[in-house]
Amino acid sequence: MTPEVRQAPATEGGFTLFEDLELHMQFAPVCRLTDGALAAVELQLRGPSGTRLGTAEALRRAARLMEQHHTIDRRRRDMARSVQAQSVAKIVPLLVGLDLELFDELGDDTVEALERHVMVVLPSAVERSPQRTLARVAKARAAGKVICVDGLSSSDHAATLLTLIEPDIVVTAADLLDQNSNPESAQLAHTLAAHTERSQAVVVAEGVDDEARRVIAMTMGASFGIGALYPSVENPSALRTSTVVPLPEMPVWSTPAPDQHTPYAIAAASLVPRLGDKRLLIEMSKALEHQAAIGGASIVLGTFQHAEHFTRRTADRWRDMSEQTGLAGVYGVGLPDVRDGNVHRAPLDPDDDLVNEWNVAVLGPHFAALLSARDLHSGASDLDRTFDFVQSYDRLTVTQAVHSILRRFD
Repeated sequence: MTPEVRQAPATEGGFTLFEDLELHMQFAPVCRLTDGALAAVELQLRGPSGTRLGTAEALRRAARLMEQHHTIDRRRRDMARSVQAQSVAKIVPLLVGLDLELFDELGDDTVEALERHVMVVLPSAVERSPQRTLARVAKARAAGKVICVDGLSSSDHAATLLTLIEPDIVVTAADLLDQNSNPESAQLAHTLAAHTERSQAVVVAEGVDDEARRVIAMTMGASFGIGALYPSVENPSALRTSTVVPLPEMPVWSTPAPDQHTPYAIAAASLVPRLGDKRLLIEMSKALEHQAAIGGASIVLGTFQHAEHFTRRTADRWRDMSEQTGLAGVYGVGLPDVRDGNVHRAPLDPDDDLVNEWNVAVLGPHFAALLSARDLHSGASDLDRTFDFVQSYDRLTVTQAVHSILRRFD
């Protein structure tokens, strides 16, 4: 069964409307880099041959640039139900990439589908709204969907994305294989190694176009590849002679949801709290902020109870720190829902039990720490207040604490 072909009207800019663009399916082998064995097939779409959108990469780039990638994703989802696509899904996993924001559009009928819906998280979505993105990831993961971070490059945000999202599949950007001899690529190789060791995530390299790039992809930490070395086909029968190997089971391991709902409650479940003086706790918080700044690519979150506790001096300190981190967020009653430089701010509900806590959490690819204090509502002045507090450097505890904060903002 061939995909439906519709004539596309032209717009003023010379582009066709993505809703009416003539699209063709193609099947991209996802091959094991060590021997070229077939592990899965990605369903791709391309525009008419001989046009600027005639390749899958060109179509994807244009759709994202024009913010029409949801339209292309919906059409890919529909074409995945064709007889031709389903014939592939009966033999090897057929990966159908859909933007995470489309998850709510997937009905209950998808449970019976042969294809695997891969919910794609774009780096830009995390930068715009890390809180909302994490909440959507949690919802999709609870439904058993595969989570993928797509287009990972050697940017400073790579480690933040992996630490926050904990994807099942990591797809590295094609141009990464052209930039293998620099410090940024070396750092990304360490980041990927740390993530895959913890989670057993599958790393797929895009742009494996020749033998040299295959070797670079393996050096970077990828196990599978897509590219010209493993050509896409329009007739899936061409793949019948391929050696097939199983794709690792997905979803892979990710941090389990905590039984408690605030960082202090999470940490205090396994640690004995002790009494803390606010003056010293302030300096301990600053020490963690400093660690976040020198660690690079870390997620650093602070809850300050009420807006008046997040003083101008503290705001300046966090703004400077955020220039060296991957993601910074501060939360408290009365704080505006704005982005101040690289610092995300959001208000807490006055009735939220988190208002009774003062937290600083730092989570990076190679370091994790939490300082969580519970207000005893004592002391004649602000600096005389005392807290019960806990410290944790356990990665699972810190990750659950970070998630417990961010998932409040969906």
